Amino acid sequence: MDNIVIFDTTLRDGDQAKGFHFKPQEKIEIARQLVRLGVDVIEAGFGASGKDYEVVDRISREFGTSDGPIMCSLARTNKKDIEYAARAIERAKKKRIHTFIATSDIHLNDKLKKSKEQVIEMAVSAVRMAKNSTNDVEFSCEDFGRTDLDYAADIISEAIKAGATTINLPDTVGWMYPSETYERVKSTIDRVRSKGLDAIFSVHNHNDLGMATANTIEGIRAGARQVEVTMNGIGERAGNTALEEVVAAILIRKLGNCGINTKLIGETSRLVAKYSSKPQPNKAIVGANAFSHEAGIHQDGMIKSQSTYEIMRPEDFGVESVITLGPRSGRRGINQGYQQIGINLGGQELNDAVDRFKVITEEKKEADHADLVLALGNDPIIPERFKFVGYHPISVNGKVKVLVDIEVDGNLVHSYGKGNGQIDAIRKAIMKDTAVYFDIEDYHESSESPGSSAVGLTRMKIARNGWRVYGLGEDTDVVRSAAKAMIDGCNRISYVQFYFSRR
Repeated sequence: MDNIVIFDTTLRDGDQAKGFHFKPQEKIEIARQLVRLGVDVIEAGFGASGKDYEVVDRISREFGTSDGPIMCSLARTNKKDIEYAARAIERAKKKRIHTFIATSDIHLNDKLKKSKEQVIEMAVSAVRMAKNSTNDVEFSCEDFGRTDLDYAADIISEAIKAGATTINLPDTVGWMYPSETYERVKSTIDRVRSKGLDAIFSVHNHNDLGMATANTIEGIRAGARQVEVTMNGIGERAGNTALEEVVAAILIRKLGNCGINTKLIGETSRLVAKYSSKPQPNKAIVGANAFSHEAGIHQDGMIKSQSTYEIMRPEDFGVESVITLGPRSGRRGINQGYQQIGINLGGQELNDAVDRFKVITEEKKEADHADLVLALGNDPIIPERFKFVGYHPISVNGKVKVLVDIEVDGNLVHSYGKGNGQIDAIRKAIMKDTAVYFDIEDYHESSESPGSSAVGLTRMKIARNGWRVYGLGEDTDVVRSAAKAMIDGCNRISYVQFYFSRR
């Protein structure tokens, strides 16, 4: 099988989308992780733009080693861009300049206002100029997806003659569908090779119609040997092709080989999400639900054999498989949930617990270990031992300190907490007031519009026994919302603790 070059553009194209702009130090941290991950090319940024130039230069200096990935800088087809791009990567041992120009009629007429002949001249000039700085030059036909194929073959041929070693065929606006991608990519490669010319062909697909990964796979099948991707699929508009999806498809369906250390995919995804946004829960490979199983039929199959409902081993991609709990869970799945927290049931006792658990969780979005314990007894609801009263933030020499007031079994108590921000400080104060110790495993807050109720959802995991509960808080103040979510979680943890203390 052929090797597929993994060209990562998380730091360039991924950085362009609303809300995803990475700060310089964040780019350095992500670049370091991409090197560990094993990508072949890091497109570190647009070398001609101010601060980006400095970051590309630093990434090239720090990570552009002889045994590391190729360091790449993007440049338009003009002298200034090419010169800046060349300087930004000049200290890398392996370096590439990636230059591009639009080739579709709509771009030529409405954006560039240039003739086809003028654009070919610009492409050839840029490639020759880039070739003076590095032997590794990539040329892209922006909006290839809507470009006339005869013209695409002409401009690509001239770019190769000028010295381009990689030719990128980007579906810049996510226009194509899979069969069309295969036909256009294969036809273009065949037309160029029929002229006695060749290069590494690449595909770069956007996800506007939700087909970026499918189009990239079809590009590989059509002869492309480089794929341009971003971690978590971030990027302009609806995003780019997701690295994790393409790598999984390449390896699982045996489309080729690649040098990615797949066990670091989950870790890399979480790092990029930390500085951009979390993947949606149902995102393939790295989404929170990608390997979770809640339906009873699926849980039964998974308990018997993992291969029944998982086509790959999640641990091979640095993530984990989980059987989650809810009203659609089956007897086997719920029983496994009990066993995980050290409760062994059988016969009618288990049947009764399963029936009650389903009733308890019918109106809930997410069930947890507290719900399992609640299903064992006669309590109608989990007792509210702790109630949030208020908080008072104080800043001392730049450090955040918060006084938190809580009712504990009807008595008002308060404690100070210090931490990295108000949420962390409140967490520490709450642990003092309640004597319930927990880690925040996941945190999510949302609000429909300014001034509306902001709902903070906090997932907390107590260190011993691995108990997990969900706390929910609602308030127009997002900090109060988070505090209420923590208190809700503390009540649920306390309920589980009390059950085990009586056993």
